[in-house]
Amino acid sequence: MRINELQRRLAERYPLRQEIIRLANRNIAITVVVDPDQFLDELSKEEHDGALRLPYWAFLWPSSIALARHLDQMDSLKSHRVLEIGCGFGVSGIVASIGGGSVMFADYEKDALLFAQYNSLQNRCIKRSSFVQMDWNAPCFKGRFTRILASDVVYEERNWNPILALIQRHLALDGTAIIAEPNRANADGFFDLLARHGFTSEEFGYTALLEEDPSTITVYCVRRED
Repeated sequence: MRINELQRRLAERYPLRQEIIRLANRNIAITVVVDPDQFLDELSKEEHDGALRLPYWAFLWPSSIALARHLDQMDSLKSHRVLEIGCGFGVSGIVASIGGGSVMFADYEKDALLFAQYNSLQNRCIKRSSFVQMDWNAPCFKGRFTRILASDVVYEERNWNPILALIQRHLALDGTAIIAEPNRANADGFFDLLARHGFTSEEFGYTALLEEDPSTITVYCVRRED
């Protein structure tokens, strides 16, 4: 799909604005939804178990900025196969793609994938990008990835076991899952779960500034124990 057609489709449904994400080695342009709170009722969905799925994808979260900063400072990702789960606007995956990785952007929401595709086009990294609609309770990937990226995905305990299973199955044996988390009180439980299943975590602290509001984020680099 061409960039002008994508922009038209998105603009027909959402008011849009462009956000410039300033990193140490580059800037990236990300098109986002203006005032996503106004779409909460329209985009919220009830799950089969009665739980309410809120449109978190429509918000630009500080954790995605912190993860992008971490990736921007890493060595080249050339020849790496990268997966971003819950990609939203695609911030982290775009930085990984610019860094040389072949990136699969995955999200449950079709509109999130349209934004990620549009943002990949405007940052000129679409040739190394693919997009797949996915429920992490039933992932549809084949093979393994040397890097799995995620930001703000462990906010609900019911997601922990599906995400753990995805990492166990699809992270390369010598790969790294890089997870950004805004230090929620319950998030430690997820990383304890990882530890019980043979993973170790290295932590990096970042301060992400979004709309002049600083947030403290921890980026966890998760690997299998030797």
